[in-house]
Amino acid sequence: MALTKIEFAVQMTCDSCERDVRNSLDNVDGVKNIEIDLKSGSVVVDTTLSADEVFKKLEQSGKKVVLKGYGNLSGVVILDTGKKSVKGVVRFVQQTPNICIIDGTVDGLNPGKHQISVHECGDLSEGCSSVGSYFNPYTNGSRSVYGNIGCVNAESNGRAAFRIDDNVIKLSEIIGRSFVISDEKNNRLACGIIARSAGLFQNPKKICACDGISLWDEKSQPKPSL
Repeated sequence: MALTKIEFAVQMTCDSCERDVRNSLDNVDGVKNIEIDLKSGSVVVDTTLSADEVFKKLEQSGKKVVLKGYGNLSGVVILDTGKKSVKGVVRFVQQTPNICIIDGTVDGLNPGKHQISVHECGDLSEGCSSVGSYFNPYTNGSRSVYGNIGCVNAESNGRAAFRIDDNVIKLSEIIGRSFVISDEKNNRLACGIIARSAGLFQNPKKICACDGISLWDEKSQPKPSL
């Protein structure tokens, strides 16, 4: 897998905090380099792991953690349309001209295999039924259908956490289109529109301008029910 940089904000106040954070990632397979800035609360990791895997390791330090940036050219989709019990976040990082990293975590699934795909329309007016067919702008020798990415596996707890280094998808071609996760019978369970997101060092947010809540308070705010 391609090595990429992921930036996290970690709530640190002292040298001891910094040591705890570093210890949480030291000697972890797939983590190649760790840069910690105590003053800014920034932790940048070079890794072949998914964002979810690194996030969990950082949380073992006992500190609050928020993902802030991923790669240089990035996109994100929030899976919040479709079956109410299925929710997730999937990120796309154009790591090289020929590799797009697809890194996601989806909860509320039945255990087993699920299909992930990019569809031609960014239209959720009728839920996941209005996103159109697989996005397939041209025939590619390495995959018969451009948007048909493949399968991911949900564990017994209903979570599918995955990282795929895809050599077909180009982020610039899928912004504004839809991402769908389906069951083995091709029933569309959840979907969302792919949007441009913050890359590495592009998210300086400390306080939310809309409500004045700090980054850390915002993380612990209860989410509205759907």
